[in-house]
Amino acid sequence: MQKSGNKNYGALAALFANIIFGFSFLFSKLALNFANPLIVLQVRFTVAFVVLALLALFGIVKINLKGKQVLCPILMALAQPLLYFLFELYGINFTTSAVSGVIISLVPVGVIILSGLVLKEKATRTQIICSVCSILAVSGISVISSGGGRNSIKGILLLVGAVCMAAVFNILSRLLSKEFTPLEKTFTMFLVGAVGFNAIAFAVFKGQTLSMLTQAAVNTEFWVAIVYLSIVSSIGAFMLYNYATAKISAVRAASFSNIITVVSLLAGVLILKEKITLLEFILCIIIILSVYGVNKKGQF
Repeated sequence: MQKSGNKNYGALAALFANIIFGFSFLFSKLALNFANPLIVLQVRFTVAFVVLALLALFGIVKINLKGKQVLCPILMALAQPLLYFLFELYGINFTTSAVSGVIISLVPVGVIILSGLVLKEKATRTQIICSVCSILAVSGISVISSGGGRNSIKGILLLVGAVCMAAVFNILSRLLSKEFTPLEKTFTMFLVGAVGFNAIAFAVFKGQTLSMLTQAAVNTEFWVAIVYLSIVSSIGAFMLYNYATAKISAVRAASFSNIITVVSLLAGVLILKEKITLLEFILCIIIILSVYGVNKKGQF
C-alpha cells in the first residue's frame, strides 16, 4: 500500500513539475525582453544556486555530499541543465517553431529507449502507444502554431542533441536516487549550471558581459521573471522532478513532459489573451489522455 502511495506521489510530483515548466515560457519571454538568452540562463542558474546554497548554509535544508561519489551527479548536471539548454537555445534559433516543438516532444521516446537498455525498465505496449499519441498531438499543435521560417541541419542536430541530453538526465536521475536525495541532485545541477553558464557567457560576450547584466538588472520585470525561473521553475520544479524519478520509472516521469505544451498553450490563452482553435483544444485533450494512459498502465 505504501509502495503504491509513493508511486502516486511520484506521479503528482512529475505532473506539478511540468506544469511549472509550462508557465516558465511566459516568464522566459518576459526576461528575454531585457536580456540575451545566454544572459538569462546565466542569471537564472546563478540565482538558483545562491539561494539553495544559502538555505543549506543556514540549515534550512540539508545537503550532504561528503564521502559520496559526485562524478555521476556532475555528469547528470552536464546533461541537464548545461548541455540541454545550450542545445535547445541554439537549436530553436535555426529551426521553425513547428520543427523544434516536434523534435523536443521526442524526449519520452529517448527515455523509453535508454530506460530499456540501461535500467531494464521496459515500457508496456500501452505506454508506447500512448507516448506516440502524445507526440503526434504535440506535433499537430506545433505545426498549427508555426510562424513559418526555415530549418537547417545544424538546428535539427542541436535539437536532437537536446533530446538525448534530456533522456540521459532522466536515466541518471533515476539511477542516482539510491545514493543522493532530490535536494542533493538539484544542488549539483545548479552548481554546474551556474559555473558553466557564467563561463560560457564571459567567453562569448567577453568584456560586454557585465554591461549586459547591468542593463537587464535595472528592470523590475526582469527580476520578476528571474524569481520565477530560478526559484519556482528551477529549485521547485527540478526538486519535484528529481523526487519523481526516485519514485516512478523514468518512462512514466518523462511522459509528463508533453504536458508543458498544454500548459504553455493554455497560459497564453488565459494570461496573454491568445486565441486557441478547436483542433488545438482537441489535441490538448489527447495529450492529457495519453499521459494518463502511460501512468494508468505503468508497471514501475
